[in-house]
Amino acid sequence: MVKFLGSVILFWGIVWILHLTVYGHELLPKNYLWASLMIPAAAVIEFIVREKRARSLCGLSRSRIWNLTQREILFALVAIFGVIVMSKDDRLSRVFLAIFFGSYAIWIAWMNQVGHRMMQRYLYRSTKTNHANTLILASPSEIQHDRALQMTSTVPGAEFLGYVSYGSAGAIDMPSLPILGDFGNIREICREYHARLLLAFGLEHRPDLIRSLQQLCDSLGMRLIWVDDTRSRFNGNLDSHQDGSHLLLTNWREPLEDPMNRLVKRVFDIAFSAAVTALIIPPLCASVWMLHRIFSPGPLFYRQQRTGRDGEVFEVYKLRTMHLNNTPGLQAQKGDPRIFPGGNFLRKSSLDEIPQFLNVLKGEMSVVGPRPHFVDHDVHFSTFVDDYSVRHFAKPGITGLAQVKGCRGETDTELKVRHRVRLDHFYLRHWSLIMDVCIVTDTAL
Repeated sequence: MVKFLGSVILFWGIVWILHLTVYGHELLPKNYLWASLMIPAAAVIEFIVREKRARSLCGLSRSRIWNLTQREILFALVAIFGVIVMSKDDRLSRVFLAIFFGSYAIWIAWMNQVGHRMMQRYLYRSTKTNHANTLILASPSEIQHDRALQMTSTVPGAEFLGYVSYGSAGAIDMPSLPILGDFGNIREICREYHARLLLAFGLEHRPDLIRSLQQLCDSLGMRLIWVDDTRSRFNGNLDSHQDGSHLLLTNWREPLEDPMNRLVKRVFDIAFSAAVTALIIPPLCASVWMLHRIFSPGPLFYRQQRTGRDGEVFEVYKLRTMHLNNTPGLQAQKGDPRIFPGGNFLRKSSLDEIPQFLNVLKGEMSVVGPRPHFVDHDVHFSTFVDDYSVRHFAKPGITGLAQVKGCRGETDTELKVRHRVRLDHFYLRHWSLIMDVCIVTDTAL
């Protein structure tokens, strides 16, 4: 509610500032009434279509919150500009729209990443009655790692009193909290300290304790939080999804597994590729056709088999830059004699790859993604890069993060392959529409 109210206040604040300082009577606030209603409407629609477990930001990772932030901004953009296009209403100042959406993006990002945590802590600390006396049940090894220090920001409102150990505590370095006893007298400890919350670590190794802890907490009117540390055994690369009563864990977090994110990326692909196909491909093909007539008569396009998403093989379109009857599976090299005059320019400028926007329109490629390699090369690279095939989780792209980071040309060394794969994996884990736009911009520049 605070976020929505702040957005409306921000909207009208900018309207009145521009009305009083820049435009005067040329900018009439009444013309902006419908636009101010579209912002909360877009936010409500985005909230409704969002998966249920993500409707509350509590417990979500920063990267997940960042993806939700981009969705909120995108919904607002689509709502405003969609209505402008359909109604052909040109009364909204373009300067206002630029200032508002820049400010709106900052506001939403701050509220999602920082503001909601600040409000949560304030609400917990505003009254002493909201501070819950909390005990930590852990094994000696967990106590040795002093888990309380890691949980202070994770459980706002918790007043940590001490540890309860299951198993012999033995010789443990002094933790930040005292060890109050062991599991055998946990009921008496909970009553003595008026505990309202019990945090339990490591229960995946002690399934025999789970049921008894549930009964204990229910009988004493306490809340039980089981802290599952499975993520640490996957080096932190773990994501969870709720499917009914089942909690699904995966070792790969992919924003593009979200159907809404796929739709956003597909809309961007179609819009961008359609513009390139209509404006750039016709004159480019005419120029290359004339070049072919002079230096190397033959077909305009050249097709190569490449590996696509999920390992599916498809034919990629390229403008032909080599003489006919060359070796199709051989990777081009510097000073390659098969390239006819003018072909080097097409390759260095990547103009020979412009027809791949047709592959994008067909759904075989994306504007941005891991670059597709020859099928034989994929087989070879996977022999020395164990997680090489992970890059096939997404559609291959005309450009990609690896390309704008300087990984262009032939992949003739193992180090080059590993570097490209590392950047491809980073892209898959951290995809966002803003990242795609930045990569396209860097490629063009």
